[in-house]
Amino acid sequence: MWTKLRKPNVRRSPFFVIICFFLYKTTETLLQSATRIHIYSTACSALVNASIDGNLCQDNKHKDYQFTKENASDFLVEVTVNQTNDPAVLYFLSKEIEIQRLAGLLLIFYRVLFNLPATITCLLYGSLSNKIGRKWAMLIPSFGAMMACGWFACSLVPRLMPIPEAISFLLVGALSYGICGKSNAMSMGANSYITDLSNTKERTKLLGQLLGVNCFGLCIGSGLLALFYRYQGYAEILMFAASINGLLTLLFIFVVQESREITIRPILEAQRSKPNTIENGLGTRPRDLVNPENDDLDRHIGNYCIKIMQVLKHSYIFIFKKRENDMRAVLLILFGSVLFNQMTKSGEQDAILLFVTNKPFRWGAETYGYYLTVYYGCMATLLTFILPIIEAKICPRDTTLIVIGMTMKIARLLSMGLSESTVLIFVAAVAGSAAGFISSGARSLISKLVNDDDVGASFAIVSCMETVANLFGGSLFTAIYNLTITVFPGAVFIIDAILHSGMLGGFIWLRYKITDFEAKSSSTEMVR
Repeated sequence: MWTKLRKPNVRRSPFFVIICFFLYKTTETLLQSATRIHIYSTACSALVNASIDGNLCQDNKHKDYQFTKENASDFLVEVTVNQTNDPAVLYFLSKEIEIQRLAGLLLIFYRVLFNLPATITCLLYGSLSNKIGRKWAMLIPSFGAMMACGWFACSLVPRLMPIPEAISFLLVGALSYGICGKSNAMSMGANSYITDLSNTKERTKLLGQLLGVNCFGLCIGSGLLALFYRYQGYAEILMFAASINGLLTLLFIFVVQESREITIRPILEAQRSKPNTIENGLGTRPRDLVNPENDDLDRHIGNYCIKIMQVLKHSYIFIFKKRENDMRAVLLILFGSVLFNQMTKSGEQDAILLFVTNKPFRWGAETYGYYLTVYYGCMATLLTFILPIIEAKICPRDTTLIVIGMTMKIARLLSMGLSESTVLIFVAAVAGSAAGFISSGARSLISKLVNDDDVGASFAIVSCMETVANLFGGSLFTAIYNLTITVFPGAVFIIDAILHSGMLGGFIWLRYKITDFEAKSSSTEMVR
């Protein structure tokens, strides 16, 4: 073989890479949530500050979100009845809908520039990591995050016009972040690194730990968001995120050793390797979908368009080929649920930010951070600690977990759309954290319903679907919110709940379909 593994040592430990991934995910959650808030602030400044003396739209003040002379600098204000006669407050309220719509449009631009390049990058990173090495696939996103912090910081330069100058720096930062692959590329690199250094027995545990720290990274990053906005502001968040990613970049360069030894042997003389199967786990690369006979694609790395079309072609063949006992319909529902779940999950992020900063809630950045902390913290605890206990004691079917998760998510969406109580929204976030069962259950079912040789391909398709969903989900939900804001701001969540109800019906049908499949195959252990 032209690629060989080195003997393991401390500097090539999978646990060290897991820690690095945790730090990266934490800072990305903090940075992206804070940047979305800052985009809202920039939209507010563009529409309000030009006409009002003072700085209504700054997002870095402290505890009391009351519009007073002493604390008149927070765009996320709680306006009381006694304050509504203030001319500044009246002007702010008259502009509120306009601010929401402009912020929604800017968030769409931001999300497209952030996710579209990352989608293309992730399609190409699989084969490139075999040539440049695994650690470089993890180093590039860290460097990209550090570079994005620099662009974001430029938007804070005094006397810049909010639009187009300040927002241009934010959008360029999002583009540079996306080109480097963001967390999708980091996850792919970490999965590949762990796969290279682990055997089949310990790989499942290590990849599970990687998924667990992903959830905790979301939780802790959201908690840091609340703390930073309580005591500091966006500038300090940028310095913190840039410092951590700079540290990660240095660690990947000087400390982490490559998991694969790349030689200079010409590709034409290299022995062709077989496509990966289940050993790739969640980190399976899209090259697994490419026909191994088309090796000439690898000889021309620059021919990206042909490579992407080849991936799409074989993905289509894999998804739509005929399977026994009509399992094709079941798999189509599962793949569709993965795409739908990630699209709604991504879309809800921007919609929730706009919704809770609007009346009657008008949450501050700190409260918004606490909400994300509660939601992701409960989800991390549920998936990392409670789910293994449930599976050990009760051993429920995957479809049962998916139905439970879908039901609780519908309840959370209805509470969000219909309630005007902050407390109820937080309670619904705790219950709705069971939505984590949807993704994990769907992945598990897919891996059990396909042949062993197709497991790698199935997870590669899932990874690509989730990346594409991130691109379109936010844009779609924000557009719906902007269209319904003057009629019923919570309409986007009601529509989301109705769509999930239809998906819930599909999973109930799927449960009976799988039960029938088990009866025909006389193997109840095949699918749980």
